[in-house]
Amino acid sequence: MIMTLDLSSLNWLAIGTCLVFGQAFLSVWFIVLFGTPWAKEYGVEDKKQHTQEIPGYTYGIQALCTLLLVVGLAIMQSLLGIDTLKAGVIFGLFVTVFCSLATALPGYIFLKRTKAFLMAMGSQAILILVASTILAIWK
Repeated sequence: MIMTLDLSSLNWLAIGTCLVFGQAFLSVWFIVLFGTPWAKEYGVEDKKQHTQEIPGYTYGIQALCTLLLVVGLAIMQSLLGIDTLKAGVIFGLFVTVFCSLATALPGYIFLKRTKAFLMAMGSQAILILVASTILAIWK
């Protein structure tokens, strides 16, 4: 079986929607919902100070990584023929557990940053599940 990749067959509107959702969601997650605990995990007292200390390019890197994640999900779903709500959720869970969790957990554990891991992994799990679902059903 030969797999061919046709980027023009991807739903770029769905990809863009997932990117916008991802940026908005991650901002709410790390500023509004978990701003202070996240800041404390990185050695500052509050989210305002933490936000001020983050270089501006960090947000660009976040956007680029979110884009790579969403495009990667779209490509894999296209190649695997994932096009239902159920399949999108299952695929999202698969990627979350076998890719994201499996690669993030060791680093956080070695750094003894369990709380930071839980906050980061929670955001990634939700982002991956929502993006996977959107990409699967928006054809």
